[in-house]
Amino acid sequence: MTYLEFLGRWYNLVFLAFGAVGLVCAAWGRLLGRDPFRLSATLLLAAVIGLTWNGTIHDLGMGSPASRFPYVLLGSAAGGWLVGRWLSRLRARHFRPISSVRFNRAGQEGVEARLVTRAAGPEPGSGRAQWQDEEGVLQIVHVHTSGEEIGFGRRLRLERFDPTSESYLVTVFPRRRVFRRS
Repeated sequence: MTYLEFLGRWYNLVFLAFGAVGLVCAAWGRLLGRDPFRLSATLLLAAVIGLTWNGTIHDLGMGSPASRFPYVLLGSAAGGWLVGRWLSRLRARHFRPISSVRFNRAGQEGVEARLVTRAAGPEPGSGRAQWQDEEGVLQIVHVHTSGEEIGFGRRLRLERFDPTSESYLVTVFPRRRVFRRS
């Protein structure tokens, strides 16, 4: 039996439908301006789990996939829901949605940001830093240092805005120490 014949069996069509509905939900939600991540992730994961489980049953000769269909359906739905929920929470915690982007706004002194260019030096505007405020607005500003050059990813504080060059003077936070066992 070829893989396409295997996918065409009735006990796999349900999981292919899960995948198709998950993709349609994701596309339709994006077109409407919503974030359907949890629903689409749950459906797509249930499809992947179900197809993988059925393929394992078939390839290892563990009985008929048709006779085990109810267990595979319940297991893949539960697994898709659990993993989709976990991914959704992880995404919400670490990848907050961006509502808009603002460039070079004055009056942001004291804000902690992260350098996103390769380096920043003493020339005004030699680097860029970004941070995200409480409303979800991504702020991007030009920065420069008082003398030393700093590298990508460094945490820094915006100190003084120079309106002629539209660049902030920054101070760099010390690097976090990594303690190693000896």
